[in-house]
Amino acid sequence: MTKQRFLKNIPRILVVMPTVEKACRDKLQGILRYAHMNGPWDVQTFDSHPFNAQLGSLRNWQPDGVIYGSDHRLRPVSRFSRVASVELDGFAESADTLSSVHHSSRLIAEAAADHLMHLGLTQFGFVGSLPDSPWSETRAGAFVARLALAGHACQTYTPIHPEDWGLEQAHMQAWLEALPKPCGLMVAVDLRAKQVLDTCLVAGIRVPEDVCVVSVDNDETICENTTPTLSSVLPDFEQGGYLAAESLDRQMRGLLTKPSRITYGVKRVVQRKSSLFIPQSSHLLASALEFIRLNAGAGIRVSDVVHYMNVSRRYAERHFRSGFGRSILEEIQRQRLERVCTLLRETNLPIGDIGARCGYGSEIYLKVLFKKTHGVTMREYRNA
Repeated sequence: MTKQRFLKNIPRILVVMPTVEKACRDKLQGILRYAHMNGPWDVQTFDSHPFNAQLGSLRNWQPDGVIYGSDHRLRPVSRFSRVASVELDGFAESADTLSSVHHSSRLIAEAAADHLMHLGLTQFGFVGSLPDSPWSETRAGAFVARLALAGHACQTYTPIHPEDWGLEQAHMQAWLEALPKPCGLMVAVDLRAKQVLDTCLVAGIRVPEDVCVVSVDNDETICENTTPTLSSVLPDFEQGGYLAAESLDRQMRGLLTKPSRITYGVKRVVQRKSSLFIPQSSHLLASALEFIRLNAGAGIRVSDVVHYMNVSRRYAERHFRSGFGRSILEEIQRQRLERVCTLLRETNLPIGDIGARCGYGSEIYLKVLFKKTHGVTMREYRNA
């Protein structure tokens, strides 16, 4: 009897989302992480696609809270209208009546723009999703705005035959062929980017030499099986799930009485062959970049790079800035900090050991530099 009374006090949470998708499984992991840290919760997961058919199995199981996952065809179930609910990356029309957690299309677009600009590109384009996709339009606007701050223009693709891929591909091919080359291209979502890469393949447009492509979502089923493999911005889906669970918990505790809207950001840009762009102006620059990549963690200096290139420092710096838009020192620091970020995400090494492995002799200097570059401490970055 005591055990039964205890079980009745455990919140029952219903999560409705298509868990076949990797992004949704990451969101579910965030939800379960919050439940593990702040529960216990009784979490039941239902796939959104056959959800209505599964409702009958819930007739004797009334949830205390519901998280509706990312499926635009799903709407809040009237039976649960009085239950604490959160929408996670779903239907925007419920924003006024339902608390929601959404990815930040602005931060996603800015990450893509920064990635392409860091490659030294100066000409850009954007390919959106299907018409009437507000999130795609938001990404387009944020991408264009980020480029404009750096003094760059951007051409935006407008589909004219969205209902007929045969006609649309011919239109897309003509647009891609007319782009100034080399061009950095952001595509709103991975599945659309596959269409772009397929069209480039048909048209004989070289990727990444002519068109350098980065997309969004990092759906590995797509990204690892395109020609070439597809670079993609990875939103922090797990953090999105965690924030959705936290918002739901606040509602169930009576701490959140009005609908709230929360956004989450980007985990990283996963670079693959579609954006492995090296300016064609110099094989020497490409060789120097590879030298830095291989040796940045060994504490190399600008003088080591200049010596490797076997040219004057003035010549090396001028061509580096012309080719990549940054100095040799900035490239060394960028490569080192990327390695630091990777080790923070993927290992439990102490911060001091990470600094030593990445060429930093002073742990204090690294902490200050990291905070200045990323806006958070190394510990905060690791725990995010």
